[in-house]
Amino acid sequence: MGGSAHRYFRSSVVRNALSLYGIQAANYILPWFTFPYLLRVLGVEKFGAIAFAQAFVSYFLVVTEYGFNFTATREISIHREDQLKLSQIFTATMLAKTLLMLGSLGVFSAMVFLVPRFRVDAPLYFVTFLSVIANVIFPQWLFQGIEKMENITYREVGARLLGLAPTFLLVHRPSDYLVAAGIQSGSMLLAGIAGYVGFRKVTTARLVPVSLREIKRTFVEGWHVFLSTAAITLYTRSNTFVLGMLASDRDVGYFSAAQRLVDAGKALVFPLTTAIFPHISRLAHESPEKAVAFIRRNTLRLTAPFALISVLWIVAAPLVGRILFGPKFGPSVPLLRIMAPIPMVVAIGSIYATYYMLGMGYKKQWSQLIISAGAFNFVVLVPLLYVTSASYAVAITCTLVETWVMAGSWIFYQVKNRTV
Repeated sequence: MGGSAHRYFRSSVVRNALSLYGIQAANYILPWFTFPYLLRVLGVEKFGAIAFAQAFVSYFLVVTEYGFNFTATREISIHREDQLKLSQIFTATMLAKTLLMLGSLGVFSAMVFLVPRFRVDAPLYFVTFLSVIANVIFPQWLFQGIEKMENITYREVGARLLGLAPTFLLVHRPSDYLVAAGIQSGSMLLAGIAGYVGFRKVTTARLVPVSLREIKRTFVEGWHVFLSTAAITLYTRSNTFVLGMLASDRDVGYFSAAQRLVDAGKALVFPLTTAIFPHISRLAHESPEKAVAFIRRNTLRLTAPFALISVLWIVAAPLVGRILFGPKFGPSVPLLRIMAPIPMVVAIGSIYATYYMLGMGYKKQWSQLIISAGAFNFVVLVPLLYVTSASYAVAITCTLVETWVMAGSWIFYQVKNRTV
């Protein structure tokens, strides 16, 4: 890589990573201003009810994402200088996501009205479904592909900030849980609308006529990644859903409080992954050897900070629990310790699973690995449910399955590079 190209890459990645951290701050860090407050005023049960609804809705988020955050991002990063091709990819992806959303809404509505567990709290589920609409409207994959995420950071953060004051002003007791859920989903919808309104200012992509063949090709390209992201949901959000079906909203509340902190740590991994992935995709397209050299050169510096986070949470879990969770959430502390290694494990796994396997075009093998993790999730979870409590079983399973993905992607990388 030439000196000027190297300097451009570094400035581009740093700029995009900082922008993505701004968005992640909006999505994960800003809510922590209200998170301890909501734990205390809503109580364990109502907080658990919201978490269970979000776990249920996450299935439909996976359907509407359909892997486009990887497949469409890769296509846009390759063709971003071709205005017509860029517009065709943009339009086909938006139409595909809209079709998926309409189908999801139909299935979702039928389940809410037909299943008693959902019907008794139907307004909560429909309010939470607003996050699916926000996911469709917000073209994150477009901004990732053209590496101009910084242009929407201020809008995203601004929309999230709008949700802070209403939380403190309108949510005061457990009966306000529906308002709390509406504020969370509504802020996501505002961020999605702001992001969509801003795309015309930073890219030449426009909505253009596309054929049914082009839309079908978009679905075909995303199929393997969709299967994989569906499997990811099986070993992430599905565990919260399973816990809610087997235990009480109180148990879901204890687990979700710990998981929220773990998710915040994982969220710090994603901006780096998202910022670097388009570069890795182009580099692998031009020279696979350079892509491998980049991974070897940067693995330690990209994973060390997350190892420190994991160690800190293991050591300081009781203190964190007292400060953030409050005295009523004491059972959340051991669950946090069990899941504390996850940020480090996810950071290492992103190097080999996302940068190497997806960046180098091994979509099928990546899909097989993630699907195997979804199966492994239940191979581990079911026996654990017989020997320990449901919340402990789910926490242990979450940690082991993330380790499975990390180990599998690392082994794949090692095997492939012994023959290079």
